[in-house]
Amino acid sequence: MKAFLIRLIPILLVIIFFGGSILIHEIGHYVLAKKRGLFVPKFSIGFGPKIFGFRIKETEFVISLLPLGGYVAIPQLADLHEVEGNFDLPDDAKPAACFDKVIVAFAGPLANMLLAFGLAIIVYFIGLPVLEEELTTTVGYVAQTLTTPDRPQIQSPASKAGILPNDKILSIDGHRVKKFDEIVQLIALGNKKDSRGEPLATIELERDGIMLQVIVNPVLISNSKQRQDAFRIIGVYPRQTLIVGDLRHLDKPQELELKKGDRLVSANGVPLFHAQTLRDMASKNETIAMEIERNGTFQTVSVPVVKLAVRKPFCELTFSKKHWKLDFIPADEDIALLSKGLGQNFSRVQIFCSNEKFLEQNGISNGDQLVAFGKNKIFSLERIGNSLRNNDQATLKILTKSGEKELFVENITGVRSSDTQFDHLCGIVFEPKLIVHRPTAVQQIVDSMDITFKTLGSLFSKNSNISAKHLMGPAGLIKALHTFAKNNFLALLCFVILINVNLAILNLLPLPVLDGGMITIALLEKFTTWKSLNKVLAKVQAVFFALLIALLTYVTFFDLRRIWAEKQTIFENQRESRLIIHHDR
Repeated sequence: MKAFLIRLIPILLVIIFFGGSILIHEIGHYVLAKKRGLFVPKFSIGFGPKIFGFRIKETEFVISLLPLGGYVAIPQLADLHEVEGNFDLPDDAKPAACFDKVIVAFAGPLANMLLAFGLAIIVYFIGLPVLEEELTTTVGYVAQTLTTPDRPQIQSPASKAGILPNDKILSIDGHRVKKFDEIVQLIALGNKKDSRGEPLATIELERDGIMLQVIVNPVLISNSKQRQDAFRIIGVYPRQTLIVGDLRHLDKPQELELKKGDRLVSANGVPLFHAQTLRDMASKNETIAMEIERNGTFQTVSVPVVKLAVRKPFCELTFSKKHWKLDFIPADEDIALLSKGLGQNFSRVQIFCSNEKFLEQNGISNGDQLVAFGKNKIFSLERIGNSLRNNDQATLKILTKSGEKELFVENITGVRSSDTQFDHLCGIVFEPKLIVHRPTAVQQIVDSMDITFKTLGSLFSKNSNISAKHLMGPAGLIKALHTFAKNNFLALLCFVILINVNLAILNLLPLPVLDGGMITIALLEKFTTWKSLNKVLAKVQAVFFALLIALLTYVTFFDLRRIWAEKQTIFENQRESRLIIHHDR
């Protein structure tokens, strides 16, 4: 029952907040229309065929098939029979005045803004627990290289431009920044290019009290395997306060001069503003002299560097026409052997496959033990690889929870092996510094409006790398809401605030189908000699509605690609979780 509720609650939250954001918008139209004495024959959440509904007086309330928004049919406001259907006006119905049209159309976006403001008040009073580094604009670490889809290793734009740790970034392309995520957003949404057509950003920063301006050429990098999701980045990370939380993986940590609660100031004379600097240094030294602050006093201590296995070896088998992949990985009990570098012979070898369908069809599970190839018992990954490379098919004996099973694999197309990978660690687990951040409700709304307008600006700029395929449609919104609902309720509220501000602003764009188009037509009819614009709107409404549906379909296609890629990434992460030997750094 508990597991069922854990799965059910996020789904309910998605329905409440996604459906509620659409519902509140339409309620705004409905309430103001009724207040102005307008005829409202239909109130629909979704478009297309009716799933179910009920009637209250003159109005039919329905849930429709396509969850792409909603509408309130108000024939006096606009003749939209191509979208909403035909309705006969009551005999006593009068034409809507300009003011009626404007305030009824504006009521929907206003309702979304009011909902966003109400949720922002809740966030303010609860407070957002955030890492201290999220609220800084000071650089803590500059990556020296980055990996792009086209070039495996390139010098990072920040490093090439001469940005240094402890530089305080003041603005990006003239836009002031207050938090590090604003730096990331402004770089990603940048819409400037240089004479070569390369992405360009102008960064104003402060270094040792001196104001500097640097020109950076961001590169496009995706966080997933979907290259269309690539955004501009420059390779900088926020400054951290490095407080020792724990010491692990050292022979005698109790004898170290380093203690819990110490603040790391420098290592081998290099100031420490980010943990990655220490990790880089550990790979090149056997011991590190650290300057620390303890109880207001400074002293230098020596910390040894330990070499530990951080990734298990594996043998990957690709087979069948479906290109299924099966990994052979040493079991956890052999980690000690890996860390001591005692070869590739293991007591047990486990299997892992990222295709659930394949596992189910063959009655096996990830983590089951590979016992033998035919009659040949397993002693090493090297033997597995050699056996597979010399055959295009094999019979695997696998020990499952229900007993030993034979798995026949054919059409072997590839065998890839990887040895144990090692890293050098100082055995320090840093203590995260959390701060309860309380942005005012007004500030949250302003920030959401700011990112919405910047996104629109980048979307319509020929020099940016943002296009419609980067947008998030209903499918993407539902997936993101579900993710937030499972993991972080306050983050969910912040995302819903952003959604409602987006809905309000986008609906006020002066385009047919949208509320802004209704307002524009009403004002033009009132203050110009164009008295038949509403009839023109009726004729083009269906065209624009079709274009809107086409846009939503296009965006949804990329949403689904991202969702599919994320599903595959989940499998890859499961695989990595079995390969990686987790050592807190």
